[in-house]
Amino acid sequence: MAGSSTDLAYRDAVALVTPQIEAVVDFVTEHPELAHEETETSGYLVEQLRGAGYSVTTGIAGMPMAFRAELAFGTTGRTVGVVAVYDAPASINSEGAVEPVHSCGHGPQAGGVIGAALALARIGDELSGTVVIVGCPADEIHSPMTRRQGSGKALTADHGVWDSIDFALYPHPEFIDTVWPSSLWMRRETARVIGQRTLRRDVISTPLRALANVTTIAEAFDPAMLIIETVIVDGDVEESAGMTFEASFLLFAKTELELDERAAELHELLGPASWTSSAAIAGVRPDAAVTAVVGDAFRAAGREFDSSPPALGFATDFGNVTQVARAALVGVGREGGWRYHTAEGAEQFAGPAGRDVAVATAEVIGLSVIRLCAATEL
Repeated sequence: MAGSSTDLAYRDAVALVTPQIEAVVDFVTEHPELAHEETETSGYLVEQLRGAGYSVTTGIAGMPMAFRAELAFGTTGRTVGVVAVYDAPASINSEGAVEPVHSCGHGPQAGGVIGAALALARIGDELSGTVVIVGCPADEIHSPMTRRQGSGKALTADHGVWDSIDFALYPHPEFIDTVWPSSLWMRRETARVIGQRTLRRDVISTPLRALANVTTIAEAFDPAMLIIETVIVDGDVEESAGMTFEASFLLFAKTELELDERAAELHELLGPASWTSSAAIAGVRPDAAVTAVVGDAFRAAGREFDSSPPALGFATDFGNVTQVARAALVGVGREGGWRYHTAEGAEQFAGPAGRDVAVATAEVIGLSVIRLCAATEL
């Protein structure tokens, strides 16, 4: 483990780069972009990392807005990867249109990760190992391009980006300081029914029957385990003209087997349809040793670490990363939490609270990286 003098030097470095951390928060917040469309934000983050001496490769894992930035501190030590995210949720405005709004904390998240990278570079002569910043687009599962192309962390895992990395960290603003030990599995199930329009009571339209069954589905499932994402019915208006029903459902479960069982129940309740399934988002796989190291980093940053958090009641594609690398899903807390995906939340993340949690993230993540890089026997 790194000594206290290294911790102090690192925290001093974070203080020096705090104006840059705040500038990253402001830039990302002021340039909201939807998933896989993060042209300005991705380019800006790459520029900050290259300016600090990182070797950066863009367009990784088949995603133009993804990047991998690496800086080696010596010939010994471990390799630690840290996720940066920078897309904005696909919010629905007062006129019903989709627009990007940074209401999920990705400005402070990116600011904290880039801040850690800049501060580590300043004291690199005192460190061992290698740090890798992996820029992952498309964190938001409901964004149009995420639904079509997939999510960034899952795609980087699929393309082997994490295969050579010993430990992976993904921080996010939360309501407590912790490492989440688990998350839900998730899969998107999409149904399509092709039939005919009818203007008669004594004739069944299969698309309309499927539509009626959506109400049955909503009543049958725990709303925390099934989200009716979209439902579209379309077709000509004449008797016996063509008509279609399309619906997508987000399914959640504690295990992959339970996810399969839930999907089978959904299919049965909807009735005859053509189904397509997305790749599964895996549940987070915990690592007690990595969690202990991150907990020590929280304490070194002067923060209390909650070692027994409640269950994480949603899915994250960082779960896919944890299937290929030892990892920690890190929550950096704020008393009272955040109003995610709301106008109030957007104001919180854009204001002083967002800047504060970005600096706290930089401290905790950098101190974690220092410890993990040096942990040759972990």
